[in-house]
Amino acid sequence: LFMAILNLTSFMDETGHPDDPNLEYVGMAGFVAPSGAWEVFEAAWKDLMHNAGLSQPFHMKEFAHSQGQFKSWKGKEDMRRAFLGRAIKLIVETGGKPIGAIVSMSGFRSLTQDQQISYVNPYYIGFQFVTRGSAIEAMFEDPDEQVAMVYAYQSEYGTNNGGRAEQLWHAIKKHTDFGKRMGSYTSATPGNRCPLQAADIFAYELSREFESRVRRPDAAMRWGLRQIIGMYRIPSPQIRLLDRRELLRTVKEGHFPDQTGVNELDSNQEQSAHESMMKWLIERGQFTAEQFSGFMEAAAAVLGKK
Repeated sequence: LFMAILNLTSFMDETGHPDDPNLEYVGMAGFVAPSGAWEVFEAAWKDLMHNAGLSQPFHMKEFAHSQGQFKSWKGKEDMRRAFLGRAIKLIVETGGKPIGAIVSMSGFRSLTQDQQISYVNPYYIGFQFVTRGSAIEAMFEDPDEQVAMVYAYQSEYGTNNGGRAEQLWHAIKKHTDFGKRMGSYTSATPGNRCPLQAADIFAYELSREFESRVRRPDAAMRWGLRQIIGMYRIPSPQIRLLDRRELLRTVKEGHFPDQTGVNELDSNQEQSAHESMMKWLIERGQFTAEQFSGFMEAAAAVLGKK
């Protein structure tokens, strides 16, 4: 069976800041799609922004709160819905795969001081998981397929000029089995690379969803996030919730010097975490079990290749 090289490219953006006392969740999210699809997206996205009279890069937080360049849009719900609907449609049309990692801050703070120091910062937890998730998408393609990876520029976390994030990326590529699927590393701003604005939307919506589970558990999943999650063609959603137990699993598997708490885990922690996300999709996203009937089989197949 002939499989063409797609030149897959991922775009990832972080959401939330670990020092924000109002947030329970922080993380990183974005999409993996063929470079050709991103080229079409960029042209259409620039047209959308131009036609809406927007001169600055799109930021979902500004849009959601009618701030910045959206200040004059406050209260104009028909216009806001039409714009967001078009933006989400352009994202869905890329045919990309959503990748996301959400870290529970209370879970992180429940770890020992040594364990927290080993992680350095929750940002790098999300960074590692979306990097792995992006690489995994290439495993379904040609054996020579790699993913060119683009991360939103963040001087605080060292995304460029040989900073900590860039060093971590190269370490992951060198020391993991999936590293051979990691192509190139780039850090860019949303103004320079439009797909980072799409990643910003997903990252924001994903963090809002998990915050809502705490503050408004009866509220339905927001429309935009539901459309994005519906993009999965192979039913193995690559969204990871890193609560205390999942963080402890990485402590155990990463052979951290401080193994405090890993005795809380049972042998099927990884499967339980996947099942928990499946339950979240069905109950919160209102997807049916049939739509994701192959979830566990697909997840097991991927995990077997890691």
